[in-house]
Amino acid sequence: MTQKHKVAVAGLVALGLLLVGSAVQADSEGVPSFKTSKDKETKEFVGKVFESIVKAARLKPKNVKLDKHEFVKVKDKENRKELNMTGTYDGQAIAKNVKVNITVQLDTSKADAWEVLNIDYKDANKVSFAKPNQTNIQALIKNFNK
Repeated sequence: MTQKHKVAVAGLVALGLLLVGSAVQADSEGVPSFKTSKDKETKEFVGKVFESIVKAARLKPKNVKLDKHEFVKVKDKENRKELNMTGTYDGQAIAKNVKVNITVQLDTSKADAWEVLNIDYKDANKVSFAKPNQTNIQALIKNFNK
């Protein structure tokens, strides 16, 4: 590889990282907050949480739909809940109606300001070569806790 090619490849890689970073930042503006929201247990709020996580995990998902959710108290841990969500999305090209299971671990010790501790994401997308973007998913924790 010539020096000219190396510079071109390095430039393309840098541009790609810049675009991915700005896309994640732009998406974080619509992320709901567990700290400030008063309606944390409504289907509308949970639907926004679900959509934010799926969009962080996958590149351009379409028709993101929350089917079911429930808040479950964590056994033997006071002030802890898990938000279990199931739903679907359509992939960018081929994958349709991909099933998604998400668990959000919550610290509910402050009734008016919950804190997200972790997010566990799993989907049944067998078509995509790319795995769910765990870095973007975990970065959402900071935005959920604003």
